[in-house]
Order: sequence, then structure tokens, then C-alpha cells
Amino acid sequence: MHATWTAFLAVFGIGSIVAALIARGVAIAQLRQAWINALRDDLAEVFATSDRIAKLVRDPDNTPEGAAKLTEQAHLSMAAHRRVLLRLNPLEPLHSSLKGRLDDLVRVGGHDEYIAKIDEALSTAQALLKLEWEVTKYGAFAGLVGRLKVLSSRVRRRFTSIR
Repeated sequence: MHATWTAFLAVFGIGSIVAALIARGVAIAQLRQAWINALRDDLAEVFATSDRIAKLVRDPDNTPEGAAKLTEQAHLSMAAHRRVLLRLNPLEPLHSSLKGRLDDLVRVGGHDEYIAKIDEALSTAQALLKLEWEVTKYGAFAGLVGRLKVLSSRVRRRFTSIR
């Protein structure tokens, strides 16, 4: 009888610990999702204001109102740019890459260069958001799941090329 109570208490204790770990994981996932959503919103604002700035520079309005519009868009873009930078981890390679791409947007010369730079920044942002979503979705197993997906796509390609 004593062994039954000990086993019951052990199972109850382990169950409580597992429940606490699951609750912690859910809370972290919710915070990460909020962070991803805010980062996506700020990136969208950076890209939208950058597009408006590029248009204003390409088709200049040499009136005081035109200069005011350009200044306003530049301020909005830099504010969103800084919010994005504050959300990034400088120790993560993809985060550093995105920072570099966004910094390149500030130093763009002509319209063609802008188009190339915005496309690079968008691609990097999409890769970062996808990676962070997978970390949120799979937690500690994100790296393993990512490698398994790559492996399965390689196997799938080999089998389709054999047919």
C-alpha cells in the first residue's frame, strides 16, 4: 500500500512538472508570435515608406509641400527602421544580414539600385520571418525539423527525377 502511494505521488509530481513545462512553452510561443507580428508590421512600414521615398525622389516635387512630404516619409521610414533594429538579435547571422540589407536601403543612389536593394531586403526578411515562425512552431526541435524537411525534399527530387 505504501508503494502505491509513493507511485501515485511520483506520477502526480512528474505530471505537474510536465504541465508546467508545457505551459511555459505555450507562453513563450505566444510571446514569440507577438514579436514576429510586430517585426512583420515594422518591416512592412519600412518597405512601404521606402517605396514612397523612392517615388518622391524619382518624381521630385520641388515645392515646399513636396519637400515636407519627403521629410515626413524619411522620418517615418527611419522610425520603423530603428524599431526593426531594436527587435533584431545582433548575434544571429540572419538578423545581422537583414540589418545590413536595411542599412543598404538608406544608402541607395538611383532607382535601379533601389529596386535591387529592396528585393534583397525583402528576401532576407522573408527568410528570417519563416525561420522564426518555425522556431515558434517547433520549439527546441526547429533545427531538427528544418533539416528533415531539406532531406525529404532532396529525396523527393531524386525519386521524381528517376521516373
